[in-house]
Amino acid sequence: MRVRVIASAAAVALLVAGCGNSKGGNASGSSTTAGSGGSTATSTGGGAKVPVTAPGVTDSEIHVEGVASITNPLGGKYDTADDGVNAYFAKVNSEGGVNGRKLVLDGVRDDKLANNTSEVKGLIDDNKAFAAIPMASLLFTGADQLVEAKVPTFGWTINPEWQGTPDNQKLNLFGQTGSYLCLGCEQVGPAYVAKLAGKSKMGLLAYNVPQSAQCLQGWNKSIERWGKDSGTKVVFTDSSLGYGTTDLSVQVQKMKDAGVDIVATCMDNNGVVTLAKEMKKQGLDAIQFLPNAYDQSFLDEYGDLFEGSYVLTDFSPLETPAKLRPQGLKDYEKWIGSTGGQKTENSIVGWLNADLFVQGLKQAGPQFDRQKVIDGVNSLTDYNADGMIAGVDWSRYGHYQRSNIGCASYLKVKDSTFTPTTDKGVFTCFDFNSDKLTPTYK
Repeated sequence: MRVRVIASAAAVALLVAGCGNSKGGNASGSSTTAGSGGSTATSTGGGAKVPVTAPGVTDSEIHVEGVASITNPLGGKYDTADDGVNAYFAKVNSEGGVNGRKLVLDGVRDDKLANNTSEVKGLIDDNKAFAAIPMASLLFTGADQLVEAKVPTFGWTINPEWQGTPDNQKLNLFGQTGSYLCLGCEQVGPAYVAKLAGKSKMGLLAYNVPQSAQCLQGWNKSIERWGKDSGTKVVFTDSSLGYGTTDLSVQVQKMKDAGVDIVATCMDNNGVVTLAKEMKKQGLDAIQFLPNAYDQSFLDEYGDLFEGSYVLTDFSPLETPAKLRPQGLKDYEKWIGSTGGQKTENSIVGWLNADLFVQGLKQAGPQFDRQKVIDGVNSLTDYNADGMIAGVDWSRYGHYQRSNIGCASYLKVKDSTFTPTTDKGVFTCFDFNSDKLTPTYK
C-alpha cells in the first residue's frame, strides 16, 4: 500500500528543468573511506578466515553510500533517511557487526532533484560502496544503472522505477515494504477513511502531471470498488491543477456546492495547506485524507487546519500504543535517540532499509558478495523488520505483484497530534479480493 507519498514525486516532475546541476556530497556517519574492494579476511565466530572480494569491503568494514533529494522544492526531510541507517548500523555494530565486520555509511549524495542519474553513476563508478543505501530520491532516473550494475539497492519506494515486471523483475531493488507500486490501482485507504469518519460525499483533487493524475485514478477506483460498503460516492473531481497553485477558490466553491464532506488529494503538503485555508475561508466543513502529512512538525504548524483528517503509514507509527509496540519500533526509538537522529518518516524508512540489507547479508553468509545478498533478500518469505511492517514476501510479491492483503496504520488528527484509530493491532488489513471493508488486525 505504498500510496501515501506518491504525490510528492509526481508534483516535482514539473520542476526538473529549473533545478541546478551541482553535485552534492555531504557525508554522514563514519569518515572512514573504503577502498575499491580488495580481498579481505575476517573471523566468523569459529576462528576461520574467510576471504571476501567485493567493492566497499575491507577486512573489518562494509561500506555503503546513498543518494537522496536533500535539496528539494517541497521542504521534504529526505536527508534524514541517513539518520535511520546510521542508527541501525550503530545497533548492529554494538553487537559485533555482521560476520565480524562493522557497517559504515560513507555518505548520502544530494541529487538536488534533477541529478539522480549522474549521482547514481558517480556512486557506481567510484566502486567504493558495496550497496546503495539509503535511496530517498523524488525522481529515481538512475534506477536502470543500478539494475544493470547489479548493485543491491535499498530505498524509499515512491517511484515507478522501483517496480519490476515478470519479464524485468529488478530483483536487486528493495523498498522498505516491497517495491511493487501501481499508481492507478484501487487502494483501500480513501474508502476506509470515509467509512471511519462517516463521510458520504468525496471530492478528488490532483495536479496535471501523469503520476498525480494516476494517483487520483486510484482514489476514484477505491470508491468505485468499496464506496457502496462505505456509503461514499465521488461528487467532484479535478485533475487539472497546476503544481504550485495558490488559488483553489473555484474548486472549493464547487465542492461546497456539491456537499463534499471529505477530500482526497494527490498533492504535496503545500497544496493541501492551500486547500485547507481556502476551505476554512469559505466555510467548507470537510476533512482531508492526506497523502504526505505524517510529520509532527507539520501538525505543529498547521494542525488546526486538519482537525479530524486522516493519514496512514505502512510502518508502525511512533504513536503505536505501548501494549502493541513491536520490538523493531522500540529499537528504532532507542538507537535514533542515542545517535542523535531525527524521528521522521524518512529516518524510519532508512532504518527499515538498513534492517533489510542486514538480513540479506546474514542470509548470504560469511563468504558474501553482492549477488548472494540479493538472493538472500529474495529468499525471505515474511520479512517484517521485527514487527515494524506487516510483512513482505520477497520471494513472490515484493518486486512486481501486489499481495492479496493490504495493511496500514490509520491515524486521525486530533488536537494537532496523530491518534491511532484502533488498539486491536498495529495494522488494519483488508482483503483486496473482497468488496466489503471488513478489517482484520495484525
